[in-house]
Amino acid sequence: MRKAKLKIKYPLWEQLIAELRGRGHGKRESGALLLAKGQENEIVRFICYDDLDPHAFDTGIVRFDTSGFIPLWKICQAEGLQVVADVHTHPSGWTGQSSSDTYHPIIHQAGHMALIVPHFAMKNQKTLRGVGIYEYLGAYQWKTWTRYSGIFKIIRYAKRNQ
Repeated sequence: MRKAKLKIKYPLWEQLIAELRGRGHGKRESGALLLAKGQENEIVRFICYDDLDPHAFDTGIVRFDTSGFIPLWKICQAEGLQVVADVHTHPSGWTGQSSSDTYHPIIHQAGHMALIVPHFAMKNQKTLRGVGIYEYLGAYQWKTWTRYSGIFKIIRYAKRNQ
């Protein structure tokens, strides 16, 4: 099995965390889908769940209605993007997968990555410290990755001569 590696540039990560923080108001979960160009592994855009499904957070946790996939697939097709991961917040420092997370993956495709950000993204989240990182293996099975595994990286500085 190919090891899925995803990257996100720090300014986009910072924007994502700020958006999650703002949408959750420190009181409820928030989340987004992370998109990359074609088969590339660098995340170039995110779309918050409630932009696709206005009722996604009405219960206080993420409940993404399948009707939200219609505008998502239109955006992906128009911009040549694919969904490579999703992210959502949890209220405390615990970023394990709840039974809802485990049995309701946003994308039911092996290799899809899921991130869980602690404290409703209210704390300074400049790194992956405390973030839960999971890879969907199919059949409701997940692999847990550590922030040290290199499976998901925040790129702080552009490399010279690229």
